Amino acid sequence: MKMSKNYWCYRIDKSNIEFFKDELFNEGRLRQGWGRKQDLRNLQLDEGAGRNKSMFNKVKKNDILLVPQLPDLGKVAIVEATEDWSKGYDFRVEENLKDFGHIFPAKFLKSFTRNSKEVTGNLRSTLRNPSRFWNINHYTEDVENLINSNQNELDKKQDYESRLLSTIGSVFNESFIEKDFKNDLYDKLNDQFTSEEWEFILVNGLRKIFPFYQIERVGGKEEKKHGTDILIKMPSLISSYEYGISIQVKDYEGVVGEEVIQQINKADEYWNNENFKLIEKWVIVTRTSKEENNGLVSNTSNVKFIFANGLKELLNTMAKSFIGIN
Repeated sequence: MKMSKNYWCYRIDKSNIEFFKDELFNEGRLRQGWGRKQDLRNLQLDEGAGRNKSMFNKVKKNDILLVPQLPDLGKVAIVEATEDWSKGYDFRVEENLKDFGHIFPAKFLKSFTRNSKEVTGNLRSTLRNPSRFWNINHYTEDVENLINSNQNELDKKQDYESRLLSTIGSVFNESFIEKDFKNDLYDKLNDQFTSEEWEFILVNGLRKIFPFYQIERVGGKEEKKHGTDILIKMPSLISSYEYGISIQVKDYEGVVGEEVIQQINKADEYWNNENFKLIEKWVIVTRTSKEENNGLVSNTSNVKFIFANGLKELLNTMAKSFIGIN
């Protein structure tokens, strides 16, 4: 069955946010760049304007578009096409800016901040796409939930710990059987957080379980040197000496390659010194099973693994620590 409407993401030039905001709110239209000379209805010499042909041809009346950086920096506007863009299109270069001649009919519905608890990890992830225009029909339900959400909730920013607490609380209120709670919490966190955000979840949760240990996220550019996403430091009997646990987090599915072992094994040489000794190395793989990776586990004795079921147990322990139950 043909969909009644489609869902898209659409980027603007963020150096001219106020201009685009005024055009959308007061004129009922979205503008697009590479619009100095070439009318899309009669495109002859493509100087970049041809990149806009896809939106010109594909966006139909009632389609929904997410527009990052509108109405303000850090926000995302939800916009509805008021006509088929191939029919409602106009071409008129903005006199002062000497660009943005491509004009598409649209109206503003509402906006949201990416860190709202109402925004799924899927949407936060796709909004990182640097493309000018792309389809997100596979996230239809996620977008419709935003359209039906209260604007005040969409405007509320939450840090990682607050989002984690909110997720734990909502699952706890729905699940009274521990087995269900573990599975539901795991599913909900996968829904609410992107692959890159798992490190933040685990850091916050581990700090709750082990409040007297120093637990840091150490990934980023340096990760290629030490293969570590999370580092746990523990004191020894000698105040100047510490022990450590190196953790690598992979948001993988299916069979995992042996390169994860090679990566985490870099941690020994990088972290060990006269005042610090690494005593354990762990790889947490969030979306796959131990049964699918028996060969990987048997190929190493100095690296330990946590797969999806083990992660459910760890998340359950973290959640209990946040809630304050045994």
